[in-house]
Amino acid sequence: MNNRGLKPFLFVLICIIVLALVMASVSWHENAKLRRANRELSVQLAHANIPIKVDTIRDSIPVYTQQIVEVDSRDYKKQIADRDLIIKDLNLKVAQIEAENRTLIANQGQAVLQPTVGKDSDSILSYKDQWARFTYEVKPRKLTYNVRDSLVTFVVREYRHRFLWWRWGTKGYQVKLVNFNPNSVIEYNSYIKVKK
Repeated sequence: MNNRGLKPFLFVLICIIVLALVMASVSWHENAKLRRANRELSVQLAHANIPIKVDTIRDSIPVYTQQIVEVDSRDYKKQIADRDLIIKDLNLKVAQIEAENRTLIANQGQAVLQPTVGKDSDSILSYKDQWARFTYEVKPRKLTYNVRDSLVTFVVREYRHRFLWWRWGTKGYQVKLVNFNPNSVIEYNSYIKVKK
């Protein structure tokens, strides 16, 4: 190539490089906006009461399923973490937290109190089953109770792709909670995964 043919070629090459750099810069800027919007949405979801789906196994045991919210570690540290609980009460650093699960369980039901066999049977009424125990002493008007729960939490990966019996990729995660106490209802659950 002679010198005359080289100049237009270099000019076109420089224009293509400059155009590619401008397009990369605009793309990076737009991606940064989308990443910020996704982070803000994750924080809002972490603060929201996400509905819980309820299924039943063994005819009477409820299984609660909920989507996991993933939050960036910086956002968790600044906007979500209960610093008094983590740092002061549990003596941990926020950076140690991998995930946080908050659950609210309500116990409800009815119990028929029966007189206790023994001396002065009308002064003590009681009820007992596998999950609860109540004792009421009439004269001092004292109620003693003990309520138990058995809660199992599973973190389950949702596959992005399925073909016959093969599954691969990760679409997201779900929390499955099984509460074996038939008198308890899980009213609220929030599981936050901190992205490192």
